[in-house]
Amino acid sequence: MKFTEAVRLVPGLEFLGAEDLEEDEHDESPAVYLMVPSEAALRGIVTLWRGWQNTGNVPPRFSVWKSMLSQLRDIRPWGPQDRVTKEDLEVLTGELGVGAPTTRVEVELVFRRNGDPVEAEAQAGILEAGGVIVSRSRIADAGYHALLVDIPAKALQAVVERSPTGLAGLESILQIRPQSIFQITPSEEVAGLPGGGAPTLVGEPIAAIFDAVPLSAHPKLAGTLTIDDIFDLDGLAVGARKHGTAMASAVIHGDINGVWDRPLERRVHFVNMLYATANADQPERFPDLLPADMFERAVLAMRAGNAPTARHVIIINASLGDPNKPFAGRLSGWARVIDHLASTYGILFIISAGNHHAPLETAAMTAGQFEALLPPEKVRVALKASAAQMAMRRILAPAESMNAITVGALHADQFTYPLALPADYYNIWEHTGLCSVSSAIGPGHNGATKPEILVPGGRHHVRLQPQGYDHRLVPLTTNAAAFGGIAVAAPQTATSLGPNVIARSIGTSVAAALATGVAARAHEALEAAYPDFGAIPSAQRACLLKALLVHGARWTDARDLLVEVLGPPEGKYSYRQKDNVRRYLGFGVYDPERIINCADDRATLWAVGSLAADQGQRFRVPWPATMSAKAQPHGLSATIAWFSPPRPGAVSYRAVRMKIIEPTQLGEAGIKASGIQPDPKQAHKGTVVHRRWDGKRAAAIGATGYFDIDVQREADDGDMPANFAIVTTIEMPGDMEVYTQVLNRVAIKPVIPVAV
Repeated sequence: MKFTEAVRLVPGLEFLGAEDLEEDEHDESPAVYLMVPSEAALRGIVTLWRGWQNTGNVPPRFSVWKSMLSQLRDIRPWGPQDRVTKEDLEVLTGELGVGAPTTRVEVELVFRRNGDPVEAEAQAGILEAGGVIVSRSRIADAGYHALLVDIPAKALQAVVERSPTGLAGLESILQIRPQSIFQITPSEEVAGLPGGGAPTLVGEPIAAIFDAVPLSAHPKLAGTLTIDDIFDLDGLAVGARKHGTAMASAVIHGDINGVWDRPLERRVHFVNMLYATANADQPERFPDLLPADMFERAVLAMRAGNAPTARHVIIINASLGDPNKPFAGRLSGWARVIDHLASTYGILFIISAGNHHAPLETAAMTAGQFEALLPPEKVRVALKASAAQMAMRRILAPAESMNAITVGALHADQFTYPLALPADYYNIWEHTGLCSVSSAIGPGHNGATKPEILVPGGRHHVRLQPQGYDHRLVPLTTNAAAFGGIAVAAPQTATSLGPNVIARSIGTSVAAALATGVAARAHEALEAAYPDFGAIPSAQRACLLKALLVHGARWTDARDLLVEVLGPPEGKYSYRQKDNVRRYLGFGVYDPERIINCADDRATLWAVGSLAADQGQRFRVPWPATMSAKAQPHGLSATIAWFSPPRPGAVSYRAVRMKIIEPTQLGEAGIKASGIQPDPKQAHKGTVVHRRWDGKRAAAIGATGYFDIDVQREADDGDMPANFAIVTTIEMPGDMEVYTQVLNRVAIKPVIPVAV
């Protein structure tokens, strides 16, 4: 019997933050956290467990526990090995090996309503160990209470040893983690790309960027940004301002190699979060503050009017994945704070999934044997190596945020390398439709589909490196963007011919920035189409943009490749097959054209609203007469999105759950659920749900009929309505009457014509 089913047999047994306890075959050491009312109850459970270990039996009145106990490896109270996880231990051990006299760590405290005694105990222990408190933060609605601390080598040694007499043994401490750091993004200055300056942007920002201090005077950016230097970082940014400049460029211009059909109209708000030091070999860094605290302070400043031009911002780009904190089942404090800010202030955070540049350790074969393989077989070897490291290539904090849209990098760009690649370099996943070789993979918290979408992030090449008898494939870093990437603005160097410098950037950071630019353009398109759009509550508009980003997503042909290579091979395991596919592809590759425009052979409709607990709403989609009685391909898709308040410390972290009820008219419409998408259960684990139905049979819906889609908020103990948005598209490729027939039957019509 599965563990989830076994748990349900035990009355009153509750596990922390687990809506359902779905197994993850890639988790080598699965753990769940049991909520117990008292120490006495915990002692009773441990006694029961020890008896089961010794005898294989339990007292008669505990017979319902047998199935669950038979599937456990251990039961123990929270202790040092929980405060220093396996993943954090690896990083902290590396820090200890550096030999520095002090090391900076983040100490998250056990959250209590009255946090003063907890913090006092932790501070006393830290000071006794010779540590220094650098900064602190407490954000009650996120269940977040943390200290930024410098500890001496001796104290770090005790942490690494998980000594119960050191900091890892303090009851007031929940977790000891490495300091948040920033990841270097491969980039390369290039020549021969389009010149020109910055566009003329007017109007207050609807989108913001939280990133490293940019070169705001760059010819491509001048006059486009409103800068908020709330943490006084501009004066510290004496090095090359690469990352913030690149992200701002991608939001405003998109890929400079291409041409946006719709230029941005509003300026973009920019909050300085990191700064470049004089050390060119070091990535841009955070100041002496906790990133979660910085995010809250920046959002509060915008909403309180301290940054007047940012009061209308409902989109925030955060391309700041922390390589020290890959997601391993437990939500980071940073992600929880983002969930709180998104739900409280109605803000759509668009976050990069993160990048992994570790080599792909391929199967036993020499470099010569690999070189002799045909390209399709090289792809399979690389994909098998990636799958073998799946547990080590997870999304990076804060990308596991349940309310954010997390963006992975599609292995694609608009650049063509004009020469033959060096002999040991490979565009390994060319034409596969996969995410880039370095793009972090899912899933997210509670099995949510993460990343939700893939966006072009450059073609990341690899180098073949012999390793003894075997070999490995190493993602390029220092010169990766010489062979592909997204064209962005960059700071001037000693060899630059002028200030209007363009570089190429590779990875999920620039992919998330591109998605942010599309979301901002979608908002502007809606403002142009619907004069009263700005009167809709900002939280509902943010939900709509969230739904739109996912709505056009489709799995690529990589789906077949992933099923073939990762399996399992039997069709009866389709749930697990789809789980493997969505780890790499999410809901699919986004489609800017579908996000912003309609077409003659498809119509997209949207609505916003709010739902109370256990309440539903029906949406009626006008069925175009031209799509009835025709046996040709057609389809319908629906996406809902909302923001859920986080509930740290509760059985269900996701306070608000919504679902699309499987329509009852599928047969009548001649369609069925598409097999090229996540399973319905997988699709409903987050705060965005995307479903597609298609078919070739003739529809039997009348000329004035409707197709009904029901949205339901599940029962919960919330007492406030939850904002949401729904987007639906109905289409029949090649039938040019679809849009017009749907338009003629809706009450609220756009004031601009369909883009063709």
